[in-house]
Order: sequence, then structure tokens, then C-alpha cells
Amino acid sequence: MRTRTEWDLLSGQTVALIILGGCFLAGGAAGALFAGLADGEGAQMLYQYLTDYLALAAEGELERPFWQLLWEQLRYFLAAVLLGVSAVGIIGLPILFGVRGFLFAFSSSCFFRTFGGAGMVPALILFGLPALLWTPGLFLAGSAGLSNAWGMLHPASRREGHTAPAYWPRIALCALFFLSCSITEYVIIPVLLQAAAQAFA
Repeated sequence: MRTRTEWDLLSGQTVALIILGGCFLAGGAAGALFAGLADGEGAQMLYQYLTDYLALAAEGELERPFWQLLWEQLRYFLAAVLLGVSAVGIIGLPILFGVRGFLFAFSSSCFFRTFGGAGMVPALILFGLPALLWTPGLFLAGSAGLSNAWGMLHPASRREGHTAPAYWPRIALCALFFLSCSITEYVIIPVLLQAAAQAFA
């Protein structure tokens, strides 16, 4: 029975990762496509905005409060946690991952759309480096939440009215990923971005 329970848990996590990964990739594809559609006045406005942004970055004038950076990361994490303790998460979590994938790909693609291959350097610093930290945390929280939300539809789970035992320890681990990401954005990324932005000044 113990082996079967562990196998069911592993199977549920795998299915959850496949579902959420597919939604994330679909959102990312939509974001990249949407960024590529900018033309005419929209493309000019995007170019002007990103040029001004990199000019400020080159001068070291883009410093933001740590708590603002922390909130920007934690809002997705908190949404995943809240959705994961409710049956609504079965629908809400895939939507959340689709939106996150869209925003990630759209932001990165805007740099490529505007500056070509050279634009990928600041894009990787701004979005790629933080993604190395928030992506594992988000997918870990999301897969645990989706499995937990699905389990709540089971009659026994509804009667018991509680989450899976492993849910909250896993969520605590996810929080460390997001905290590390915010610290990286506050301490390391401004320095790297300033160096990269000077090439566009």
C-alpha cells in the first residue's frame, strides 16, 4: 500500500508538470508571436521605450526597492499557493502558468524584436537569469498545488478537508527560490545590466 501511494503521488506530480509545462509553453509561444506583430508606430514606440530604458540602465538609474522586486516575484507564487489549496486550482493554475509564460516570452521577445540578436544579452540578464530561480519554484509549487487541488475532488479528501501532508513543506522550499530570485534581482542584475546596456548607449 505504501509503494502504491508513493507511485500515485509521483504519477500525479508528473501529470501536473506536463499540464502546467504545456500551458507555460503555449503562453510563451503566444507571447513571442504577439511581440513579433508589433509594426509601424507600435514598433517605433517599443524601440523608443527600450532605448530609453537601456540608457537609464547604463547610467545606473534603474535601482528599485527590494520590497518591490520581492512582491513582483511573490505575487505569482502566492497565487499558485492560494489556487493549490482549492479545487478552483484545477482551472486556475493552468491559466496562471499560461499567463506567466506569455509575459516571460513577450518581454524577452521585445528585446529581440527591437535590437535583433544583440538584444538577447540584456533580455537574458533581465529575464533569463531570474528565471533560473523562479521557474523551479513556480513549477514545484504549481505541480504540488495542481495535484492537491485534484485530490480535493476525491470524496475522501472533501470529507477530511485538508491538504496533502507534503504540500506545505514543498511550498516552504519554493519560497526560498523566490526569495533568492529577488535578492539576485536586487544585487546582481543591476550590475550586469548596466555593463550590458553601455553597449547600446
